[in-house]
Amino acid sequence: MKTEQPQMLQPGMYAEDLPDPLPFEGIDKSTVVQETKIFQSSNINSKKCLHTLVKLLYLAGQGEILSATEATDIFFATTKLFQSDNQDLRRQVYILMKELAVSAEQMFIATATLCKDITSKNDMYRANAIRTLRKITEVSMLGPGERYLKQGVVDRNPNVASAALVTGIHLMKDAPEMVKKWSTEVGEALKQPKRMVQYHALGLLQKLKKNNKSFVTKLVQSVHTTPIRSCFALCLLVRMSAELLHEDFSTSSDLYKFIESSLRHTSEMVVIEAAKAICSFRSLQQKDLKQVVTILQLYLSFRKPVLKFASLRLLNKLASIQPQSVSGCSIDMETLFADPNRNIATLAITTMLMTGNEVSIDRLMKQISKFLSDIADEFKAVVTESMKILAKKFPNKHHLLLQFLGNALKDHEGGFAYKMSIVDTISNLVETSPTAKEKGLMTLCELIEDCDFNKISQRVLALLGKEGPSNPNPSKFVRYIYNRVVLEVPAVRAAAVSALAKFAARCGDLRASIIILLKRAAMDNDNEVRDRAVFYVTLLEMGDEDAIKMFIYDVEDDVKNAVPSVEAPPQEHVGYGGGLSALITEEEQVNRWAQELEKIPQFKKLGKPFSSSEPMALTDKDSEYVVTCIKHCYTNHMVLHFRVKNTLEDQFFHMVQVKVDLASDEDLSTMEPEFAIPAKRIDALSEESCFVMLKRDPDGGYPVGSCMAVLSLALDTEDDDCDEYQLPEELVFNLSDYMKGKPVVDFAEAWEAAGEMSEDAYELDTMKSLQEAVTGIMDFYTFTPCEGGDKIEPGKLSHTLCLSGEVCFDPPFEILIKAKIQLTQQGTVSLVLQIKGAYEEMRQLLSESLTS
Repeated sequence: MKTEQPQMLQPGMYAEDLPDPLPFEGIDKSTVVQETKIFQSSNINSKKCLHTLVKLLYLAGQGEILSATEATDIFFATTKLFQSDNQDLRRQVYILMKELAVSAEQMFIATATLCKDITSKNDMYRANAIRTLRKITEVSMLGPGERYLKQGVVDRNPNVASAALVTGIHLMKDAPEMVKKWSTEVGEALKQPKRMVQYHALGLLQKLKKNNKSFVTKLVQSVHTTPIRSCFALCLLVRMSAELLHEDFSTSSDLYKFIESSLRHTSEMVVIEAAKAICSFRSLQQKDLKQVVTILQLYLSFRKPVLKFASLRLLNKLASIQPQSVSGCSIDMETLFADPNRNIATLAITTMLMTGNEVSIDRLMKQISKFLSDIADEFKAVVTESMKILAKKFPNKHHLLLQFLGNALKDHEGGFAYKMSIVDTISNLVETSPTAKEKGLMTLCELIEDCDFNKISQRVLALLGKEGPSNPNPSKFVRYIYNRVVLEVPAVRAAAVSALAKFAARCGDLRASIIILLKRAAMDNDNEVRDRAVFYVTLLEMGDEDAIKMFIYDVEDDVKNAVPSVEAPPQEHVGYGGGLSALITEEEQVNRWAQELEKIPQFKKLGKPFSSSEPMALTDKDSEYVVTCIKHCYTNHMVLHFRVKNTLEDQFFHMVQVKVDLASDEDLSTMEPEFAIPAKRIDALSEESCFVMLKRDPDGGYPVGSCMAVLSLALDTEDDDCDEYQLPEELVFNLSDYMKGKPVVDFAEAWEAAGEMSEDAYELDTMKSLQEAVTGIMDFYTFTPCEGGDKIEPGKLSHTLCLSGEVCFDPPFEILIKAKIQLTQQGTVSLVLQIKGAYEEMRQLLSESLTS
């Protein structure tokens, strides 16, 4: 019998080797929308309708966005399918209705149909109808649906009860007073034997009885009589108890005993949750943690990777607070160095670095050297970062650490993130350990001789310029730096020029020779390199030590603006300084003003400002007086820092102050002025500061709005009567005044651990591109972009922007944001905004303020 040979498509590839195509690959949205017409046929074909529904759900899953008209038309067509008794079809109808709820209009029309399904005898219909009812109907239009939801909480069918409970959790956001009426029914649901119902009931009770210590205590005491079988519910109860213990540990012995008893639970999940709670109590001593450490140490020998990882993570956290309590686990952790799961092996090493003693460091470093060659760059970077802890703990071992890090740098394997983490660790050693400075700097000098990454070279050159001049023999570094001026790309050459200028500024015996080198760089082909060299040569040859100090080694960031050429005649000192003041960035200037604020006696008690806004212009630049305002935010105060500039050449101002009329805006009524500090005198062509301190009501939230400001001053006449001038621009208070960026090391891990999330969808009709949307969102929140989210690849139709930051509170709320942005077919931008952190009302405020 002749066998059929497989068809060869090209050498080495057969048709049978090709992957199977996806069932809906390449389908078009407009075609699928046309197919929905079959929903309205008199004889419903369940099979074809089901196929079309799945296509629509597939498109939604791929990020396709329906317009409001399309979604509404599909919704009304879908309601015809309620006539069919096909359960599979009905299930898909429910799912699609929830997807359409974001953009479709007038969906409340289906409320009566859903209420009918809720009261039917089919449990599948009832559970799904309850879930769908919340999505499509506003709370005010629920009508009899509210009664059906309340009855569903105590339904005998666990699916129906869970659906009603989860719906109650969601309704707490919009209708908390309505859900509070269900307290009795929710308490009954907690006694049900079904684990899923218990978990959802406790989740709703947590929302209803938030921060109610007596309720949680009674619930913990009732666990012995009415056992909670759900492991998820027990974990949640442990978390609730831990939150209350963090507020008041001394008077909550019952709650602590419950958490401690959970360490003996048969479920590993509950044990880990209890251990996590106990490790979070900073007031506990080493003896109190002994039982937790013993259990976690036992889990290190289990086969389950998730148990080993969870235990190591807790031990790692504990080691950063009380390393002595974890030292007994060293042998068990050392055996995990060879674990096939690299996450576990890396975490074991970093924990060992925290708990090891000075005698074992040599052996540990040898083991790590062998280990590094077998792991990916991301894990290498984690191990390298942990070296900073080792350096602080054992300063006498810096030579061993530098040798290890130097060998790692010489290894040509490894990407940018790994190499940069090594450079950061060496930089930390150089800045914190005087004995390690010279060897650390020489290690970095050898790196830039053959470095593939320009940003790393720039980072090293900046460090050499900062730390090198204070070395006993600074001239040894000049050769390495000048080599970069000759051999590198323009960005690195510019950084090298700035580093040379810092050596010239601080090392008088080297200044003449470095000026010669800088003059050679002044003939560079690149504008940036040439302009920097010209600027530094001009400044150094002037010999004004105050100007040299201010504009070379007191400036953190390298200057980037062009300055007058060498041939330009020197100006008077005032004019020369005025020209150079533009080289200080706006952010640096605001930071300097914030530091000055701490020196003023009236503001000293406030401490350091949480955040400082960018200067806001309240007048035109060409007027006789120029006024700008910087808002310094504190936990319970707001300091208005007015910079008033006198542009007149022949007059001075005195008794200068700015008055604000907060009563003109009701939204600002929760703030009131406490006192003002005027500027006594502002000379001609000079600028001075005056202040107004506002008291914020702790319960008044974050007031935003605008008000008028009036400038009061007296001219240089014998009469001390002040004239008042209303400033043309309003003083605006934005939500961003209470926020600031805060970088996170691993956004994905931080997002996973952040807890509850709020999600909202918006249409940004005024924006026509992804870049415009990204810039607008970043400008509004002023948070730190993570994972390169501020950069958009050309040609992309969708983008995810990740932001991290804090909102002013005591302590500050940590906020994480995911903004999923997509271009629509109409040329506008759609946005799905996900926010984690703080509490629900705060997340809602952050979300709604973006489009208000």
